[in-house]
Amino acid sequence: MSFTDRYGAEEDDDITLGRLAELLATIAMYDGDDEHRSISVSDSDAWNLEFYPDRVLFENSEVGGEEVGGLRGLSDRERLDIADEFIRGDFAALRARPWRS
Repeated sequence: MSFTDRYGAEEDDDITLGRLAELLATIAMYDGDDEHRSISVSDSDAWNLEFYPDRVLFENSEVGGEEVGGLRGLSDRERLDIADEFIRGDFAALRARPWRS
């Protein structure tokens, strides 16, 4: 499991909700940098949650991978709940969410 910060650096030593909250804070406020507006959490099977200021995308990032969809209008708590499900490997709970293409 790893996190990718807004500048593309990967981290795999502090995979906690606290660290994810810190990374989310880096994209929450607009600072004029349109190119670096997402962070992600990925697992060893190429599943990925990508967090943008206005949405979360759930996908498999392998070539030809599956895009489950995105969610918009989430609170900070909801974003952390989704990340918690992913980090714990609770894909049943993740897939039960109302993802939209």
